[in-house]
Amino acid sequence: MVSEERQALIHNDELLRVTDPEFNGVNASGSEQCESSPRNQNETSVKSEDLTTVCETFWNICNTIQGLPILAIPYTFKSGGWWSLLTLVIVAAASNYTSIILVRSLYEIRDGVKVRVRSSYMDIGEAFWEKGGRLMVMIIMVIELVFVATMYPILVGAMFNKSFPDISLPIWAWTMIGGIALLPNTLLKNLSQVAWTSILTVSSAIIIFVSIVAYSIARSSEWQVSNMNNFEPNEFPAALGILVACYLAQPFVPFIESTMKRPEKFESTLNYAFIAMSIMSVLVGIFADLTFYPDTDEVVTNNLPVGAVRQIVNAMAAILAFTSYTLPMFTSFDIIEKSNFPCFPADFGNNVYSLPVQMMRLLLVLATIFMAAFIPRFTYLLAFIGSITGIALEFIFPALFHMKIYCMHLRWYEFGIDILIVFIGTLTMTISLIVSWISLYNCFAFQNC
Repeated sequence: MVSEERQALIHNDELLRVTDPEFNGVNASGSEQCESSPRNQNETSVKSEDLTTVCETFWNICNTIQGLPILAIPYTFKSGGWWSLLTLVIVAAASNYTSIILVRSLYEIRDGVKVRVRSSYMDIGEAFWEKGGRLMVMIIMVIELVFVATMYPILVGAMFNKSFPDISLPIWAWTMIGGIALLPNTLLKNLSQVAWTSILTVSSAIIIFVSIVAYSIARSSEWQVSNMNNFEPNEFPAALGILVACYLAQPFVPFIESTMKRPEKFESTLNYAFIAMSIMSVLVGIFADLTFYPDTDEVVTNNLPVGAVRQIVNAMAAILAFTSYTLPMFTSFDIIEKSNFPCFPADFGNNVYSLPVQMMRLLLVLATIFMAAFIPRFTYLLAFIGSITGIALEFIFPALFHMKIYCMHLRWYEFGIDILIVFIGTLTMTISLIVSWISLYNCFAFQNC
């Protein structure tokens, strides 16, 4: 067992040992030596001052799975009731597991020692499929992250519209106005900066959670458990798409783990974050459904009584949406800047404040704002796209990649779990793709939304 003050740096097949106080050389289980590799030569090394603490990592993970749920999960309960609750628990547990095995796939076992030989989801994809795995994962990730990020300007526009009913502006105009506050995201430099927005995200979510739960309990005399028996087959695919998007942590966790001062604490931190945020989501979903059904709004804070209280809570919800937007967009920036596209200069991404990088970031942010403002019933489109990209990234890819990379080291039941996840994920993807396409067609062709 190596000291916690040492880290083995592996670059491709070369093993280079140096002293580095910022990293830890013991894996999460404490049973094997776990060593990390430097970034590929085309990637920027993480400086020691940019490394995150366990607490910051907890906030960052919470940010990946909390921004959307606290606002949108009550709406999914309106569509599915008990089925939405069951789906939420299954999705949360499966996503937690696949996040863990995805990070484990950053490592390989060499002579009985676990060494870190990869630094990103794309690297893992390349290990699975050398010729096209990196490009496949990169394209799917960027599409999914951009579509998920687009949900937040939509939520902001809806909240502004309900908070100021006396101002006669269409929702698209409110969305554009709210989008102005998203532009500073182009200036983000590292994950430590994102951690501070993550703290704001979870703090805002807690305030919203307390407000919704307190108001619901105050009206508990009106609760009817039968409200949870509802199921809307036409709307449930959109609800499933939202639930999958809510727990999409996989694009972020390799980067989050790679920037930890103590990466051996990653798995336990991930578990605590998923448990805490899932409990909040379950409670707010049940309480809101019992209180507001069948009038549950797409943004649950809009169900609060008109007045100062709703405006204050919606202001916190707006902060939540703004800060939740940061992590998927920052991850998209990071992926593109390290992609080595032939059309990019060799040093593209080395300076995030250079004109080409800022132009790329600005165009990406503007794309999300304009899609949010001008694409009607975007949740149906998200359900259709997410049935492919979200389910692949969240469930199918991690299990497939894990089996390929650790095929000689997995126990039989670990293979069984991975195969089961791939099977259920593929089946869910197929059914969700068909049903969401029918719902999308009916919505746009016949206005049956």
